[in-house]
Amino acid sequence: MKKLFVLIFTTLFLAQPLFSAGYGSSDTSSSGSSSGKDKKADPFANVYKLIDLKKFTEAHNALKLLNVPTKQADRFNLLGFTARKSGDLETAKSYYLRALEINPKHVGALEYQGELFLQLGKVADAKQNLEKIQRICWLPCNEEKQLEEAIELALKN
Repeated sequence: MKKLFVLIFTTLFLAQPLFSAGYGSSDTSSSGSSSGKDKKADPFANVYKLIDLKKFTEAHNALKLLNVPTKQADRFNLLGFTARKSGDLETAKSYYLRALEINPKHVGALEYQGELFLQLGKVADAKQNLEKIQRICWLPCNEEKQLEEAIELALKN
């Protein structure tokens, strides 16, 4: 019985990162490298560098040219992020929707879309995204924490 418990717990613990995909640690983070990704194997490595330097327009343009057929949801999520950070909220909205059409459980896109909702004053929509993230992440995940904090901050202001 003890072995079964350890096996189940280990499986859940190791599976959790599989449900999470996005830029990395935070909208406000200074570095996406804390995600532990191997940047050499990561097709988004150069984009992350531009984002870390807050060169969002350049990162957005690089993403438009990037061909990553198996990571389109991640690409659209980052396109949305860079558009939003550049101030183009309508374009960001369309990219988040495209990411979520491909993968409705993309917690990175749900979190960033939630932050877009907050920028647009749509707190109820952001809370709905938080609820979706909570259902997807069996254990607490970064996207859940970050959107919770963003909602709390928005409600204080």
